[in-house]
Amino acid sequence: MDSKEAFPQLEAHTWGGRGETALFGDLGVKDINKAHAIDVLLEYLGAMRSDTIAFGDAKIDIPMLEYCEIGVAMGNGGPEILAMADLVTDDVEADGLYKAFDKLGLLQ
Repeated sequence: MDSKEAFPQLEAHTWGGRGETALFGDLGVKDINKAHAIDVLLEYLGAMRSDTIAFGDAKIDIPMLEYCEIGVAMGNGGPEILAMADLVTDDVEADGLYKAFDKLGLLQ
């Protein structure tokens, strides 16, 4: 059975590893991504998109960073997400979240 033909509403993503060697993968419904999930959550909470900040480090996070008001790429991210982010911070192990929170004025 050709899975792409049998299940056209699904799409696969891979990430991790180096180069073309993927370590991880997921399967999801087309057009349902992290940006869609944030949109549904904002509607449920009655919150504004203009108040959103997204953090990501993988190609799968790009729609979420594009959707949110501010998109922050972690320093260990791939070239695609680093190129499109509004802000690039260090990776998690180098206190990247803290540094981004500070730069964005989220710490008091």
